[in-house]
Amino acid sequence: MGFVEMGYRADIDGLRAIAVLSVLLFHLGVSWVPGGFVGVDIFFVISGYLITRILMRDLKAGQFSLVGFYRKRALRILPALCVVLAVTTLVGSRVMLPSEMREMGQSIIAALLFISNLHFWSQVDYFTPDAKENPLLHTWSLGIEEQFYIILPLILWLMWRYARPWLLQLVGLSVAISLGLSFYASDQMPRASFYLLPTRYWELGAGALLALFAPRLPKGVAEISGLAGFALLAVAIFGLSEDTVFPGAAALLPVVGAVFVIAGHGGSVSRVLSWPVPVWLGRISYSLYLWHWPVIVLWKLRTDPVLDLSEMIALGAVSIALAVVSARYVERPFRSMPSSVTNGAVLGPAALAIIAGIGVGWGLSVSPTMLRGYVPQVAELDRYDSYFDAPSFKASWRYDTCHLDPHSGGFEAYDKAACLKKDERPALLLFGDSHAAHLWQALAAARPDLNVMQASSTNCRPLPDPNATDFCTDLSRFIYHDWVPNHRPKIVALSGVWRPSELNSLVKGIHHLRASGVEQVVVLGDTVTYTATLPKILARAAMSGAPIQAQQAVHLQPDLWSRDRALHELVEQAGATYVSLLDVACPMGECLAEVDGVPFLFDSNHYTSEGAAYVAQRIAGQF
Repeated sequence: MGFVEMGYRADIDGLRAIAVLSVLLFHLGVSWVPGGFVGVDIFFVISGYLITRILMRDLKAGQFSLVGFYRKRALRILPALCVVLAVTTLVGSRVMLPSEMREMGQSIIAALLFISNLHFWSQVDYFTPDAKENPLLHTWSLGIEEQFYIILPLILWLMWRYARPWLLQLVGLSVAISLGLSFYASDQMPRASFYLLPTRYWELGAGALLALFAPRLPKGVAEISGLAGFALLAVAIFGLSEDTVFPGAAALLPVVGAVFVIAGHGGSVSRVLSWPVPVWLGRISYSLYLWHWPVIVLWKLRTDPVLDLSEMIALGAVSIALAVVSARYVERPFRSMPSSVTNGAVLGPAALAIIAGIGVGWGLSVSPTMLRGYVPQVAELDRYDSYFDAPSFKASWRYDTCHLDPHSGGFEAYDKAACLKKDERPALLLFGDSHAAHLWQALAAARPDLNVMQASSTNCRPLPDPNATDFCTDLSRFIYHDWVPNHRPKIVALSGVWRPSELNSLVKGIHHLRASGVEQVVVLGDTVTYTATLPKILARAAMSGAPIQAQQAVHLQPDLWSRDRALHELVEQAGATYVSLLDVACPMGECLAEVDGVPFLFDSNHYTSEGAAYVAQRIAGQF
């Protein structure tokens, strides 16, 4: 994402401005840029293009130096990154919980080793609420780029030396392989596809191919290329969303768009991008990218995860102001360091800075309270960060046997004999996603007169035609078209995170179950849902002394009750019984914070064991 002073093209800085503005507006929550996250993909293309031009220039001139290349990368990337990491750590210690500071320490280590993408791949999905609480999440893209910078010079040098006539074809083949892998993994391994270099390489490689091909387009063709590329970028930024399968085929929009814009040098789009304002913004884009996410996340952690317009404007302005200062007083002095300064004088201090940062990160990861102390209540609530990982809790969901997820091994892992075991009692099948799993044990205890069976899988609504992963589709087909018609349970309870786009399919499922001989179909409404994990909301209230109910209300997911009423009406019209879980969780309009001294939820939308028991006892009579 760095500025490269070589055959300078102002329009590329203008293209950087589009990329960083897209990311900034998306992260601020501006609704009309739902695909703003593709700004990172635009950066990838720019980086691949510029870095390949630099390397090819040096190879052709016989001046290629791997050490010299890494010197420039260190001067470009490390100073601003180290400042951002230091400031984020100090400010974060004022508003973050011990578990978050521990994660901060691990993220600092990953960022300085340029493996953030590997770290977050193993930890969290980019678009989930938990991810949006990590002020260093955005460093995943730096990991991708730095790994590319390590690999590309070696590949080009080897090809230049041993396979020069086929260099373009070989790079093209590597891009094609990565693109195919991205298409496959986006469906089968979505988190890996998002975070890992093999499935992102093709985006940087597209820029590299453009640099190697180096087309000099006629004026008319350049005009068409620029306009077409700009249109593709607009479709990606304004048309894609968090629900889009990404990267995969959807990433072709920003990648091809960026390639066309760069290739369209000299056209009207190129001239507009060369105007002073976009060029100025492009020149500070690296610092702006580094600063904006910690600024937004730390503010949200301190106040409210949903920003109003005034907060969006203020946080955007603060991010740009910090970027201006960073670019002027941190980036520029290091970037303009004279060549007379030896490589050792640059790389030695850079290595020491990395080692020192890793030391701080390690210290936080083993002692997250090293920068501040916490009252016992905060520390106790913060322990729920690892609640789900306890083997005993996963056992209460019957994880990997009756509740499947992408790591369970497919539909074949579903233990039909144990999960659907028949006895003399009337059968109640609890069918759905994780919102079914977190109720199974408690519901079975609350209704011992019923044989409560379970069929659930992560992120899989109990629909006859789910648009989801293979194991989810296989489970739904088995329940709807095989097991229910053949066994006719007395009651089927459907529970899930109900999406408006899937409600017609829910009605279809209700009719299908009734036609298959099910006596009673029960639809459980949405679980009370927050925009942050409930234990953390309670812990932060304890830290600040803020009223608990007020903090809960601020973090409640918008439109919960209007959606609940609409779903209630739809379900009853379809001939099923509706059970509002919101009425149970929020009697008299005030939502429960704790049950028997334990948080009602362990995250933003799943019950603790005590919370599940409380709910099950109050809805058991509906069956």
